[in-house]
Amino acid sequence: MKKLISIVVILLLFCYSYSQAQVNSLIKNSPFHFFDGTFNLSYEKSLANKKSINLSGGFHLVENGWNDQKQIGWTGELQVRKYLSDNPDLNTLEGFYVSPYFKGGYFRFEDNYGYWYAIYDDYGTYVGDEWYDNSEQIYEIKNYQLGLVMGYQFILSDVISLEFLLGGGVQYADNSRNLSTNTPFDKSYTGVVPKVGFNFGASF
Repeated sequence: MKKLISIVVILLLFCYSYSQAQVNSLIKNSPFHFFDGTFNLSYEKSLANKKSINLSGGFHLVENGWNDQKQIGWTGELQVRKYLSDNPDLNTLEGFYVSPYFKGGYFRFEDNYGYWYAIYDDYGTYVGDEWYDNSEQIYEIKNYQLGLVMGYQFILSDVISLEFLLGGGVQYADNSRNLSTNTPFDKSYTGVVPKVGFNFGASF
């Protein structure tokens, strides 16, 4: 029995040291995207010279939005990160980093527009309201971002990753209905946009 326990302990120590030496890729999820109806995953792979490549992809789906609006779309993002720490105790993918990024997205919307309008008689007297149901309208939005972020990534027990990032860039949006907005977080916005994020994940 003691021999078996010793073998198990040795194997666990070996696995632990192996995991420490082999943590060079992560899969991460962004919980903030859930509030927008998007499931977003990213994959980060270490490269030489304290650099890494981070690829993200998202699937956007809203079936019963405002005014019975339906939304579906996809996003993709590429970052090339440079880690700044010289601390030998930190993991390859751990510490402060800076990175340029490029992001693109495609979204398709289906709206059932309707509105109330006032009814007047022949003498101009108001007699009530009536609901006018318009036909379904479909439109598309494509947007592109280019910018720079800075962040910090923790790796706990060589398994769990926690990441915070902050930055911004410029977004250009092309939409089939010529929508305009002053909100930088809107998909149809063209202009300077902020970028704030939090990701959690695991090594493998």
